[in-house]
This record gives sequence, C-alpha cells and structure tokens, in this order.
Amino acid sequence: MVLILGLSSSSSAAEPWKIAGLEVSTAESGVNLKVDQFSFGEYVLSDVNYTCPHSLGIYPQHQCQNALAEFIVNNQNYDVLIDSNFNASSDEWAIELMSTNSQLVFSLNSKQDSGSIKFNDLQLQHLTENTENTMKSIAGQLNGVLETSFQNLTLKSTSPIEFSQVNYEYSDDIIVADLSGELELDFNLDEQLFSFEIKLKTGEMLFDQLYVNFAHYPIDLKVSISSQDGLQYRVDLAAINHQSLSLNSTVMIDKLFNWSLPHISINVLDSHHFNQNILSSVLGIYGFGKTEMSGGFSLDIDSKLLPFDLWRVDFNDFYVLNDARKLQVDALDGSINWYKDGQAENSKINWESLVFAGMPINEADLLFNFSNDQFNLLGAHDFSVFDGSIQLKELAVESLFSPFVDMRLNAAVLPISLKQITQKMGWPEMAGTISGEIPGMVKRGHVIEFMGALELSVFEGNMLIENLSLERLFGVAPVIAADVSFNQFNLSLLTEAFGFGQITGRLSGVVNQLRITNWKTDRLDAQVYTVKTKGVKQTISQRAIENISSLGGIKGAISKTFLRFFDDFSYKKIKLSCKLHNSVCEIGGLKNQNNQFVIVEGGGIPKINIVGFVRTINWEEFIDRLLNANYNN
Repeated sequence: MVLILGLSSSSSAAEPWKIAGLEVSTAESGVNLKVDQFSFGEYVLSDVNYTCPHSLGIYPQHQCQNALAEFIVNNQNYDVLIDSNFNASSDEWAIELMSTNSQLVFSLNSKQDSGSIKFNDLQLQHLTENTENTMKSIAGQLNGVLETSFQNLTLKSTSPIEFSQVNYEYSDDIIVADLSGELELDFNLDEQLFSFEIKLKTGEMLFDQLYVNFAHYPIDLKVSISSQDGLQYRVDLAAINHQSLSLNSTVMIDKLFNWSLPHISINVLDSHHFNQNILSSVLGIYGFGKTEMSGGFSLDIDSKLLPFDLWRVDFNDFYVLNDARKLQVDALDGSINWYKDGQAENSKINWESLVFAGMPINEADLLFNFSNDQFNLLGAHDFSVFDGSIQLKELAVESLFSPFVDMRLNAAVLPISLKQITQKMGWPEMAGTISGEIPGMVKRGHVIEFMGALELSVFEGNMLIENLSLERLFGVAPVIAADVSFNQFNLSLLTEAFGFGQITGRLSGVVNQLRITNWKTDRLDAQVYTVKTKGVKQTISQRAIENISSLGGIKGAISKTFLRFFDDFSYKKIKLSCKLHNSVCEIGGLKNQNNQFVIVEGGGIPKINIVGFVRTINWEEFIDRLLNANYNN
C-alpha cells in the first residue's frame, strides 16, 4: 500500500517544524517514508528517505531496529541508522540515531529531559578549502559523551571527551600535527553562557613564528563567554602550563564581532622552562638563538583609551645570557611602564651585574620614564665599569618608533684601565687607560650614528673617532664604520701589550673608511708613522726586529754579527700603510719602489733597515700571524 499525502505543515509561527511532500509506502518487506523537505527552525533536511526493514505498523505505534535514513543538508549527503519506538496513544517515544559505522550515536527519550551524543572513535576528516596559497583541512578522532537538554537548551560533557591524532592545516605557517588531549564543554543557550576547557597533552603546533611541542609543554586552555546585557559578550581566556606559565585575557565583543577593552596578563614563573619550550623558537629567528634564562617576569597589557595602550613588565630575580650577542644580566628586578597615549608611571630597574655589548657594568639602578614614543633618563647616572665609570648626565630619545630617532646624550667615560678591558675581551693585554666625552647620537632605521667626534685618551695619546655608525649592533652581522685618527701614542706601551719586543717613540696615524662586519675588519685605508718628539728616544729591540721579519715578506737588513752585540737599535722613522679591500691588504711604507718598501729606516750606528718585498697579503693571514706569533720565543 502506498499513501501519498503531498502536504505541508501549517505555516503558523507557533509551528516549530514543517514537512513538505510526504510519501508513505508499506509492504511485507518493510516500511518506507519519503519527504521532499523537513525543516526544524533554521535546519533544513531535503530528500529524506526512511526505510524500516520490517513489516510493522506506522500509526498509532511504530517500532523499528536498524532503520536506514538518508537525507541532504547543505548539499551534503548523510546516511544514519535509527532505532525508534513511537506510541501515539501514550505519547511516548524513544529514538537513537547512529552513523552507519556506529562512530556517532544520538539518543533521545520522551521520558527524559536530556539526550546524549556519543563519539565512538569518531573520525574527523574534512577539507574546506584548497587553493594555491591556502589549504584548510582537519582530521582526528573523538571519544566521549555529550549530554543535551532541550528544555534548558544546554549542551555539556558528562566526562572529558578525548581527542587524538588531530591534524589541522590552514597554511604553511599555521599547522597542528598529531594533537591529543581532553575537551570539556558546557553551553547554556538559554542563559547565553558558554565555556570549555582543552587540555593539550601531546602533538605539535606551528603558529607563524611560534612552535610548541605539547608533549614537552602541556597547556590547559580555558574559555568562557557570557552575555553582559544582551548586546555585548565578555570573553575570558586562560592558558596554563603548571610549571612555568599563567596567561589570562579578557575582551568585550558585540554581535558584529567588534571588540573593545582587551586585557592580557602573562606571568612566567620559570623563564628557563618557558624559554626552552616557547621563546627559543622565536628568539632564534631574530638572531638570539641559544639564549639562557632563569627567574621570572610578568607582562600586563591593558586598554585605557585605545586597545593595548598601557604596558607593564615586572622582573623578579631575572637572569639572561646570550654569548653571541655579548649580553648578560644577573638578578634583574624592577618594573618598566609604558603608556602609548599619555604620561606613564616612572620605571625603575636594578641589577647585580650587566654585560652590554661585551662591556661589564657593576650593580646599578636605572630610573627613567617611557611615554608615547619618548624615553627620558631621570637624573644623572654613574655606571661603574671595571676600575672606572661611564657617566650619563642626560639621555633623551624622541620618535623612538620611527625610522629616524632623535637622541640627546651628554655622557663621559672616566678613566678605565685598558688592561681590564683587553683581558675581558680576550685581546692581548694593553697598558694605559681610556677616557673621553661621548657625543650625541641619532638612529635611522637599524643604523645608529654619532653626531660629532668621540674623543678618547689612550696610550698616553689622543684618539679621535669621527663618522662613527653602528648598524644592527645586536642583530645579525652587525656593522661598525668610522674614520679614526690618533696622535702621540706611546709606542712602548703599545708594543708591550703584544709582547712583540720593545719599540720606543711616539706613533700617530689615521684609519679612514674603517668598516667592521660581524666583528671582523673588511675595509680600511690606514697608515701609521712615528713622530720625532723632543726628549723621547726612538729605539727598536732585536726581538722586535726578529718578530717583524717573521711575519712574512719582510726582512731586517743587518748582519747577524751586529745582532750578536746589540739589544736595541736607533731608528730614524717607522711607517706602515694598508689599503684593505676584498680581504687583500695592499701594503706600503717609506720609499715605495716597485715591490719593495721600507718599514723601519735606521739611524745611528749600527744602522738597520726593515724592508718589505711583498706588496699584497691576505688580511686574515696577516692578522693571524700578527696576533698569534710566538713572540716570547
């Protein structure tokens, strides 16, 4: 028997559902129902085909096991198995829907207010978009039970839902691989309260520059959404690693997804653990790989007039070390405040020891104000460095976030022992002190330029550094450029520093177009020469002659007979020049003729000349010989 109703349900607003085109057929082999369209609220099922494999009645009672229902939702075909029991006389019914592979089961009973949704190794696999630049896909597996109440409009997990092998790929920079963990959720549509918690236990995630391995760094994510006045929603997010991280944030969102008043609070309890698993991947990209940390710090980002316009960083016994960048700080404490749109609170930090660009600075405090794009040092500061100090009388920076930064600086270096500096830097030990005034600076992009000359007192003489610029000083391949001139250096102090053999006299010279890239000299045009000075002897020791001659391409023009009887020789003048380009140094001196030049011109008896006969030499090889020759032997 076949019954074709061809009806639609009433269009009354009180009717929650509609049926169009109902066709019913019964036979000994079973029952079949076809519906052109079934709608329930916003949900629409089309081409519904229900088949019960048993010859059973439909009305007033219908009971069927393993019925098959086929339908279309949003142009997607679905097949489900149905166990049902309907009794119109007693107004009782029970229904259980399951996928054909039994991975998803939905149960509902008229005697109970709630229903349940079971996931039995439910396989997630869906590709939403695949274009040349973007691929959005998800895969994974779910196990667990959700409970739903139609009367209270709630959906919640009765126990944690386990997910495993979840893979999600949005683009080359946003990827989740083999993610496993637990999910708990509680949604109340009636009260407009939504919350869920995700425990990420294993798997990996790449989000732009951030990489996380959750097997090493498990994270609990908690999200709650609550309606404030029916017009706005408050969203609270927390991310917790029980060893090292506590992150909390809030934001207000309206129905058009406009957001306001965001706040983020990050508390890093163990920066060593946090750096190993989170920060290191990001720092490595910016050239600060292999950075070590310990202690703790916190970051609060608030919104006063505009989103994220108020920042505060607090340090608690914080330690950081990066050997490659010559940066280290021990026991850093204090707070840094910044306000984008007005006057921020003053900031103050202190440390037990600091190494900045390789220069050690002893225990000190730093008091400053950081507001808008301006930094102002508050009061004069004296930083103890070795046995001297650096005095900052004024430091003011404007347009800090623009390509062109204005900087006012009034500073001085009080005498610092060169011996201690060279020992710290691993250079040959030098005698004397360094002191002088530091000129103002300006920053253009990655380049810092000194606006004026830097005057220093070194080796009992004077040094003038002009056109000094520093590019990417703490970044990849830093560049230092300058023009240097010096006057009346004490040659005795200079040669003693290298154990080279004593040379007395006064040395002057210039080093123009100096450029040091990644801490190695790759360009210069230099010449050094002695200046005859009243009351100052000009002598060169036998050991200095031998060491100069051992550098290659140079020889001392004197017989071994004389060398046996004299320890020191008088000289008239010394001159040496080098024009470095493409790792090759073009050498010159006095009386440059063909391939020969004079480095030391003798004077008195016996007269000694030191002559070079190779005009070009590999720079790195020359420096290696100069610095590593066995002068003591």
